[in-house]
Amino acid sequence: MTVEPLFIYEAAVAIRDQIDTNPLSKKTAADLAAEFHVDRKKLLPVFKELTGTTLRRYRFERLMLTASEMLLSGMSVKEVAIECGYQHYQNNFTRGFREVFKTGPEEWLHQQLIEKMKSNVQAQNKKVHSR
Repeated sequence: MTVEPLFIYEAAVAIRDQIDTNPLSKKTAADLAAEFHVDRKKLLPVFKELTGTTLRRYRFERLMLTASEMLLSGMSVKEVAIECGYQHYQNNFTRGFREVFKTGPEEWLHQQLIEKMKSNVQAQNKKVHSR
């Protein structure tokens, strides 16, 4: 690998890590490429090869994953939508969430809470039967 491709690959890794660390960031692909001093057109295919998806899609999926964590922490769907940058378009947030999780945020949260309750009941049953 020559110096330039290696530099671009290292920038792609750093950008992936930055997105993972701060998924609520509003930086565009152009912003990120400029920050790491790489050509956006050269960066994007390397990023896709590294992650298996486009930079835009990667950012979007990390944003929705963060949104799911916020829902589990007790925030309302409206609060999460606003925090994720959908202050005027909550329906777009719901549509995006559904695209990633195959269900809307309220339904998803309900399913998660049911699974957690089932898991807790199973754990309690194991304790009772092991005594």
